[in-house]
Amino acid sequence: MKKLLFILGFLILAGCGQSAEQPEEKEQAEEVSGDMEEKDVELSVETKEESGVVQITMTVKNNSDEEKNFEFSSGQKYEIIISDPNGAEVYKYSKGKMFTQALQYLTIPPGESKTYQETWDMKSAGSMQAGDYTVTAQFAGKAEGAKPLQEVKTFTVSE
Repeated sequence: MKKLLFILGFLILAGCGQSAEQPEEKEQAEEVSGDMEEKDVELSVETKEESGVVQITMTVKNNSDEEKNFEFSSGQKYEIIISDPNGAEVYKYSKGKMFTQALQYLTIPPGESKTYQETWDMKSAGSMQAGDYTVTAQFAGKAEGAKPLQEVKTFTVSE
């Protein structure tokens, strides 16, 4: 009787262990699937610097014939990182911010787009040296069949 209970317990534990691996495998497959060469969905970034303030405009455009559904793991929709001419990070959008920890969704119909704007006051970084600064924008939404969206742009700060 003890042998039967032991075997039954073992089978239950073994069965539970297998089911935990399957969602993880599926999640990994979704992250690496997709072909952005077709540019079904694209991220464009525009920067405008005026009087020490940089206006950053990010647009996610659905160029496909089907709606695209994006899932966000938190309230953060994008990340922006600005680096100085030496490559040092001078601004990170998420630094010091807190975001809701809830799944959120966005649907972009065919041919439509979603635009986000962010303003960065360069004075917050202290004294700025003249030169080319790099803006790296990353869209946080994940869609089935699409790789992560990222765009890099530069803007010039003159003396």
